[in-house]
Amino acid sequence: MIDSAEAASVAVQNWLDTLYGPDEGLRVKAVAGGGPVWRAVAGKPGTHLGEFGARVDKVTGVVEVGFGSQNGPSAREGYVRMMRTTVVPELRRLGFTGSGRRFTLQTSKHPGTITFQQSQGNTWMGVKFTANVSVASRSGWTARLGSISHHGCDHWWSLWAGFPSDDVAADLITAIRDNVVPVLKGDRNPPGAPAAEPIVASAGQRLKGAASSCLHRRFRNGS
Repeated sequence: MIDSAEAASVAVQNWLDTLYGPDEGLRVKAVAGGGPVWRAVAGKPGTHLGEFGARVDKVTGVVEVGFGSQNGPSAREGYVRMMRTTVVPELRRLGFTGSGRRFTLQTSKHPGTITFQQSQGNTWMGVKFTANVSVASRSGWTARLGSISHHGCDHWWSLWAGFPSDDVAADLITAIRDNVVPVLKGDRNPPGAPAAEPIVASAGQRLKGAASSCLHRRFRNGS
């Protein structure tokens, strides 16, 4: 009996090591429930994308090759659906206008913009995305959404073909509602800026600083 996502992950990892050998380095990327089976995405470590899917029978524990690139909605379709049904309505509720990739919040001080960006390495199975936040003012600035949010670094969100997107959407909305909106409205200082009249760094400098801070934090935590 495979009664948890953790147990399913172990079962698929053992299957991968037996089938391809541990030296191949394939690792389970994500696991989700799907009726009588657990569904898993596997791929190379250090990447956000999976190379194939597998399924685990919850009763017998048997692992088999799962969905392929011709079966079911793609990760990009899942991303579009998540944005259309969950994220964009919340942006509207927060006061943003716009469509597609670009949304603007007009505040009493200046307009602020969120522009969503997808990775060039996206595939049918996996989509990785982030967003850039910018302010058009005398001391305008641009920063990654992740560096402003609770993630505190250049964070990218991932979606998998056929997997639920509720947690991803909730985390993205939290980042925007609780962190970005206060910054755009001037209730909180932009990332890396002093309290008064900030000397504005270029977008590249800000992104480089955010990534450096994130890597330093990971190294310090031993991850």
